[in-house]
Amino acid sequence: MGYFDDFQLLNVTKVRMYGSFDTKVLHTRCHYLGIIQGTVFVNGIAENRPFVYLTPRNIDTLSGWVSPPNAFRDNFYIECLGERADRFFAAFDALDSWRHIFVKDTAPYLAKLEEFRQLFSLGNPLHHHRIILCFEEFAALLEAELHQEKHPETHRFKLDELLTAINRNPGKKWNFSAEARRAGVTMRHWTRVFSKSTGMPPHRFVNFCRIRLAKELLTSGNLSIKEISEKCGFEGASEFSRFFRKNTSLTPGEYRRSRMG
Repeated sequence: MGYFDDFQLLNVTKVRMYGSFDTKVLHTRCHYLGIIQGTVFVNGIAENRPFVYLTPRNIDTLSGWVSPPNAFRDNFYIECLGERADRFFAAFDALDSWRHIFVKDTAPYLAKLEEFRQLFSLGNPLHHHRIILCFEEFAALLEAELHQEKHPETHRFKLDELLTAINRNPGKKWNFSAEARRAGVTMRHWTRVFSKSTGMPPHRFVNFCRIRLAKELLTSGNLSIKEISEKCGFEGASEFSRFFRKNTSLTPGEYRRSRMG
C-alpha cells in the first residue's frame, strides 16, 4: 500500500434545507464529516451555534438533521472511508457514535470543505495526495479547537478572538508585543501560551493562515498573483512566490494550474 492509499473520498455535498422531514434509522456504510450552520435540533435542543459533526461508519443513526419550522440549516460534508479516516474518527472519540463539536469560526473549516469539493469535482487521481493533505489540515483545525476548550488561559488572554481575527485577515501586520502588553504579561510568557494553544509560535501560525488564504484565492477567483500577494500581506509578487514555494514546494502559478486540472 502506498502512503496515500489509506483514504477514499467518496462524495462531497453542500445543501441548504428548511424545517423538518421524515427521518428514519439507517446503518452507515461510510464516515460522514461536515459542518452545520443555522438552527438545528441537537439532542432535542434547538441550537443555532455552528458545529462540526462526525458520524462514523457501521452505526445505526437517524438519516438527517432537523430544524424548527421555517428555520434553515446549511450542511456541508464529505463521505469517506479508509484506515486514515478510521484513525481520524477514533482520535476524536467518534467510532461508536456520532459526535458534534461547536466551533467559534466556521471560515477555515468551510475553506477546507470547499477545497475538498473542488478537488473531488476534478476527478483527477493525481490530486489524491492533495485531498489527503486537506483532510489532515481539517484534523489540525479541529484539534486546535478542542485544545482551546481545555486551556481556559487562552480565554483570559482573549486568544480565541485573536485567532479568529488572524484567520480572517492573515495579511495584516500583526503586533504580538502589543497583545502581550494588553494581557499584562511578558512577551515570552504570552508566546508560550499562544504556542500551547495553537501548537505553533505566533508568526508560524500567521504563515499557516497566509498559505491557507493564498490557496483559496488561487483556486476560487481570477485575482492576479500580485493582487493575491497584497491580500496575503506581502509587498511584492516575487516575495510572495518565494514564500509560497518554500511552504508548498510549488510556485503560485504551478499550484493554480494543478487545481484547475
